Amino acid sequence: MTGGDARRVLGKRGELLARRHLEARGLEILDANFRSRHGELDVVAGDARQLVFCEVKTRVLPGGHPAELGPFAAIGHDKRRRLRRMAREWLAARAPAGHWPPGIRFDAIGISFDAAGHLIALEHLEEAF
Repeated sequence: MTGGDARRVLGKRGELLARRHLEARGLEILDANFRSRHGELDVVAGDARQLVFCEVKTRVLPGGHPAELGPFAAIGHDKRRRLRRMAREWLAARAPAGHWPPGIRFDAIGISFDAAGHLIALEHLEEAF
């Protein structure tokens, strides 16, 4: 398996864990891996009160010791701006399909594995940006 394939498998594993986590918190998964010209929305979920656009960052931590911001360090200003654009595109593409709740929030889920592939942490930041 090449490095790119390993990263893709790791990312898909993290996204699956994130979706299960959101469902366990009472959210319905509305979409996953929505592609737009600005990139990809990892997960779109919702409940009666709000839509949740969720960015998932998955990392392997050598030695099992997280950096200060862990996976969240990869969600900088430019990434947040792109995520907002992608959310607008998702809403424009999906608006005729249904009536959406009034609230919108942007969450981030950081998932950390050790080098052996064991889950170290799943951190969920609601209203991350």
